[in-house]
Amino acid sequence: MLRIIFAFVIAMIAAAIVGSIIQTQFNLAALAELSVPVSSDTRISTIIHDIIRFSPMFAVVIAAVMVLALPIAYALARWQQHAERWWFTFGGFIGLLVGFWVVNNLAPMPTLIAATRTWPGLLSMALTGAFAGWLFDRLWRPTPQELAEPVL
Repeated sequence: MLRIIFAFVIAMIAAAIVGSIIQTQFNLAALAELSVPVSSDTRISTIIHDIIRFSPMFAVVIAAVMVLALPIAYALARWQQHAERWWFTFGGFIGLLVGFWVVNNLAPMPTLIAATRTWPGLLSMALTGAFAGWLFDRLWRPTPQELAEPVL
């Protein structure tokens, strides 16, 4: 049980950080389209700011989605155990897509996460769910080959 909790927490933190960086880049790209100059210093400071401020909120969204998506993926993976990691990856992706749809319909503004307003942004952010599902399974049930890999 401890391994499951550890894998879940690490996967949610990692996905929240990656998702935060992705949404930052989409937001900065939108500003650049409006002819707002975005220097590399601004880009780096904005990434750091969003990791500190946005990641915790996004981690809550991801965790809420994954609490539902991962057991469903596990149930589906029981039929095809050789494809378990794919089920967790796919479940994370679809789960986050559905989660964004629900959150965006409940949010008082047009969308809670600006990057999800466009298809490329929505799919990029949903890929963080796929990453979370993949990482969870990788940490929870590593394959013998993965266990034999050297740690850097």
